[in-house]
Amino acid sequence: MLKFDDVQAMLKRCEAFHGHLCMGQVTGVRMAKKGLELVAAEHIKDLIVMVENDRCITDAIIMATGVRLGRRSLKFYDYGKMAATFVNQKTEKAWRVASRGTSDDGLPPDRAMAAALAKADEELMTWQRVRVAFGPGDLPGPPERIVRCSRCGETVLDYRDVPTGQGQADPLCRACAFGTYYQTLSEMDAGSGSMA
Repeated sequence: MLKFDDVQAMLKRCEAFHGHLCMGQVTGVRMAKKGLELVAAEHIKDLIVMVENDRCITDAIIMATGVRLGRRSLKFYDYGKMAATFVNQKTEKAWRVASRGTSDDGLPPDRAMAAALAKADEELMTWQRVRVAFGPGDLPGPPERIVRCSRCGETVLDYRDVPTGQGQADPLCRACAFGTYYQTLSEMDAGSGSMA
């Protein structure tokens, strides 16, 4: 079964990976330990974890569980919450673990982290059994489907394309269908009338 017993050793690994030790690392390690206990995955290939923020706990969960975005065993949902869902693919057991938040009462960071580490699981976090439905292109392994965007020509993997209603031959990537998070320099130049 996937697990770790030495929280302090795991925190040292997390600190080296993340760059510093903080309350988010402590919380993430404790959440990962609890999640691994609850889903009882025997091998890394059976584990998928969904994290709900892009902060310190995510780095701790990565180090403590071995999940990776590139392996498709880590999923990111930007809810801004100190929570993660742990799924055993083999048994379909899924548990969502959430931080109760910290009340450090103005303690210096080292003492606040030590206090958090000394707390019982029930004081530090909550957990509940959940069900997670994965789509046809959500699981680890080779791409289930590859198409080319009919507008930009870039490839789109695993059903992340948007049908145009004009048939399978005209899919759009999400960027072309809904807009991008970036603006190209040529778009910016055209909008301002000047070259940078």
